[in-house]
Amino acid sequence: MASRAVRSSPLGEDSRDLKNGPAISQDGRSEDGPPERYRRLPTGAHGLPREEVERDQRERLQRAMTELIVERGYQGVRILDLTQLAHVSRPTFYELYADKEELLLAAYDEIARRTAQAAVAAIDFDAPLEERMRAGMRAFADVAAAEPHAMSLFLLGAFGAGAKALARRKETIRALEKALMSSRTSGSDKVAPELTVKIVLGGIREVAVARLHHGTTAELRKIADELTDWIAWFAPTLPPGLEGDPPGPREGDEATKDFSSERSRRAQVRLPSGRHDLSREEVAASQRERILDATAEIVAEKGLASLTIPEIASRANVSHETFYEMFHTKMEAFLGAQKFGFEGALGGGVEAWEAQMPDWPRAIDAGVRGVIGYLVTEPAYARLVFVDAFGASPETIALRDQLMRAYAERFLPGYDYAPDGAKVPAIAAEAVVGGCWQVIHHYIDNDHLHELPAAAPQLAYMLITPFVGAKRAAQIALSSPWMDGSAPPRAPVGSSAQATA
Repeated sequence: MASRAVRSSPLGEDSRDLKNGPAISQDGRSEDGPPERYRRLPTGAHGLPREEVERDQRERLQRAMTELIVERGYQGVRILDLTQLAHVSRPTFYELYADKEELLLAAYDEIARRTAQAAVAAIDFDAPLEERMRAGMRAFADVAAAEPHAMSLFLLGAFGAGAKALARRKETIRALEKALMSSRTSGSDKVAPELTVKIVLGGIREVAVARLHHGTTAELRKIADELTDWIAWFAPTLPPGLEGDPPGPREGDEATKDFSSERSRRAQVRLPSGRHDLSREEVAASQRERILDATAEIVAEKGLASLTIPEIASRANVSHETFYEMFHTKMEAFLGAQKFGFEGALGGGVEAWEAQMPDWPRAIDAGVRGVIGYLVTEPAYARLVFVDAFGASPETIALRDQLMRAYAERFLPGYDYAPDGAKVPAIAAEAVVGGCWQVIHHYIDNDHLHELPAAAPQLAYMLITPFVGAKRAAQIALSSPWMDGSAPPRAPVGSSAQATA
C-alpha cells in the first residue's frame, strides 16, 4: 500500500541527533521533549475525515519504525513495539500495512521524497551551477539535521530486511542522484560524467553518515559549504584516456557465483586427524579461519538472514562444539568475518601506500590498487565489507567508520600539494574516501568485481584531484601500472584467524 504524505515539515521537531536525541519511554512519550510526540487523535465523534486519521496513523508508525531501527536494528523491531510506540492498535496496523517490511518501505520512500523535494525546492535553477549546488547541499544538511533517524534509514538502509528493501534502497539512491545532478541545469552547463556523479554523491552520503553515527549532525550545515567547494575541484569531463562510465547492473545472469578464494579453499581442508606435530594454537587458528571464511561465503551467497550455525560448521569442517568454543552466536562470527575483511582491505592499501611514500600522489594510486588487488582475490570478503556492511548493526557501522577514518588519514599529506593560491577544503580527505567507497560498492553490488581493476586509474584520478589539481592528477593516473590492463597482484595467502585473534 502506498504511503501518504505526512503533515510534518522536513524541518520539524526531530532536530536533535541520534546520540543526543530525546529518549522514548514505553508509552511513546519523549522523556525530555513534548509529550504529544505520539499523541493519538481524539476517539469517538471527532469529525475528522477517515483519510486524515489514516494519514496521522501512518505518520506515527513510520516515525516509530525509523526510531526503533536506529535503536535495535530491523531484525529486532517487532510489530508489537511499533504499535505500542505509535499508539496504534494491532488491527489498525494490518489495515494500513501488510507487514513490517511494507511499513519500512513506506518510511524509506517518505524520507527519500522529502529529501529530494527539499533539495529541489531550495535551488534556483537560473542561478550559476555553484550556487545551485550550495543551495541543494544546505537543504540536504537541514533535512539530515532535522530528521536524523529518518536520514539514517535513508542513507544506511536496513540490512537484514530482505532483498526487496535493499532493492528499494538502490532505486531511491539512483532517483536522488538524478534529482540532484540531472539535466535540470542551465543550457551552458555540461552534464557531469557518471563516475563523477557517483564520487560526489558517495562523498556526500559518507560524510553525512559519519555525522549521524557520531551524533554531530549540527555540523552538516557548515560542512555543506565545504562539500560544495570540494565538488568544484572536479572538471565537467574526464581527461582523455580516463573516460568511461561504471557498468550497470547485470541482468539475466542467474548462474551460481563462486565467492571462495584460493586462500579460503586451502583453509577448508581439514587438518590431519590423529597424531600430528601441530600445536593447539595452530589447530585453533585454522578452525577459526575456516569459520570466518564459511561465514563470509554464506552471507555473500544467501544474505545474513540465511546464515545458520549448522551451515557454518558444515562448510568450515568443524563440529558445533568447536564453533561454540570460538563464537557465542552467528552474529559474533559475522562481525569477526567483517573485521577481518575490513583489516584485509585496509592492510592491502596501506602496505602499497607505504611502499611509494614519500611520493604521496603515486602512493595514493598504489594504495587504490592495493585495496582492489585484495578485493578481487577475496570476493566473499569484498561483498561483506563494501555491500553487506550497510546497516547490518551498530557494531558494523562502527567498524566502517574506523576503516574510513583510517583511509582518510592517508590523505593528510595531500593538503601540502595544493597548487599555489588554491585552498583544499578541510572535508576533502573524508569526502574522496567516501566517494571511492561508493564506486567500489557499485562494482561489487552489481557483480562487476573483476572489472574493478580497470577503474583503478579513474579512481586514483578522482582521489587526488582536489589536492594536486586535475592536470597533475591525470598525469599520475595515466602513468599507473594498471593502465595497460595488467591483472592485480594476488593477495597473500595468510591466516585470517591470526589477523583477527
